[in-house]
Order: sequence, then structure tokens, then C-alpha cells
Amino acid sequence: MSAEAAGERAYLHGYSRAEQERLVAQAEYFRTSLIPRGLDYRPLERVLEIGCGAGAVLGVLARTFPGVRLAGLDRERAQIDYAREHLRRMDVAAELAVGDAAELPWPDASFDHVFAMWFLEHLREPAPILAEARRVLRPGGSIALTETDYELVAVHPSSPDVEALFRAQHEHFARHGQPHAGRELGAWLAASGFTAVTNEIAGFHFFTGSEEDTERLRAHAFYNVGFLEPAVAPMVRTLGADERVLRRGIEHLRGLADQPGAAMTQIVFRARGRRPSA
Repeated sequence: MSAEAAGERAYLHGYSRAEQERLVAQAEYFRTSLIPRGLDYRPLERVLEIGCGAGAVLGVLARTFPGVRLAGLDRERAQIDYAREHLRRMDVAAELAVGDAAELPWPDASFDHVFAMWFLEHLREPAPILAEARRVLRPGGSIALTETDYELVAVHPSSPDVEALFRAQHEHFARHGQPHAGRELGAWLAASGFTAVTNEIAGFHFFTGSEEDTERLRAHAFYNVGFLEPAVAPMVRTLGADERVLRRGIEHLRGLADQPGAAMTQIVFRARGRRPSA
């Protein structure tokens, strides 16, 4: 995922090898529960992922929908280089390009489907990207967007430290992109000329209970730690946040599943639409 539009700030999470590997682990975590939600891609159909980053989601799409023809675009060459190697190891063929999502390097009506995940949240202005997505879709082709809302996360039991961590994450994102992107996806698609628009909630709620339930809670808390912990230093630097407080918040999440009666709730949005046939 990258902030593609001209004038956008640098990608919030950076391009380190550790971050690329985190993206692969993240895609695997959501491989069945979220990525294919509501999708029906058929063999030989062409699917473009905008902001494909390390190629992690493309790999999941290839496994989930055998026979689709994949393409991906990211503005950062390091991401595309990693994606190419990652997909080669998976024996997945994909047309990968370095470029600007506001100026896609494909002709009109090139794709049956466009997909983007954790991408528009990094942009100040999504309209040019959605206009380009509409252009490269064939008439009747579909678009699917996935984003979260950084206010719609809660843990129990909570603590002042973990609440400060969540507030800092929200403010950090607000300075770089759109922390409420998920709730706005449907309106963005409608304003960009897509039809049959939906924007549905994919809720995740985990709790202590059986060993299996508790391990699900632990896995989801650790998934959040995976992107929150590397953000601590930037949040301290750019927001003036108290590093000790944020790190105590991280430790609260890390140990959440060990607390009696613990739970975690998080809301993600999946929006879909179609390019008009006429």
C-alpha cells in the first residue's frame, strides 16, 4: 500500500524488509476471514490491485481464485521488487508495474475487477484514483475496497495507556491520510460514478474462553501490535506523545489474552460497486 497521488506524504509504514514481511503475515491472517469477502472472481478474468505493496494480497487472491489473471501497481519500486520475488516463490504470475494510481498505465476497459485494501486510507484525495479505477474497468466490471476506521476499536479491560495508544494512532493517521476511510468508502464510490454500491461492516470480536477462543484473541491483539509497535517512535517524534505511555499500551495489548474476561472488537469495511454498463 502506498500513497500514490501527487503531493501525498511518504507511506506511513515505510518500506523496510520487516514491514514487507509484516504485510505478508497480515495478508495470511486475513486470507479467509476478510480478503475474499463478497468476491466472485472467475478463471481468466483480469484483476488489478491498486497499491499492491509487497504483493501479499495478490498471492492470496491467486490461491483463492485459481485461474484469474493478476496485475498490481505500486509507486515504490522496492515494493514491486519484493512483490515480484514473493510471487515468484509462490509460483504466481502477475503483471506488476511501478507507477501512479492517478495515472494507471493500462488502457480503458482493461480489467474485469479492481481491488484495493488498506490503500485509500493513506490518501488525502481519493477521487482521482477512483476515477482511474473506473476508467480501466470494463463496463459492468467490479471494484472492491477494504479499509478500517481507527476510532472503531476497543479492548476490555481497557487502560489509560492503551486508550492513549489508540488516540495517538488516530491522530498520527489524521496527519498523513484519512483515519475514517472505511465509513466513507460507499459515498466515495457513488460520487465517482459507480453503481450498485454497498459498504458493509466486517466486524471482528474476540474474547477469552476456550483455548481456541483465547488464542484467537491473542492472535488479533498481536496483529494490532504488529503495526502499532513500529509506529511508536514516529508518533513520539511527530505528535510529542509520551513514549512510556505508548509502550505500556503496547504491553497491555500483548498481554490482553492473559487477562480474565478480556475481549477485543474491531470494525473493518468492505465497499463494492460496478462501472455502469452503458
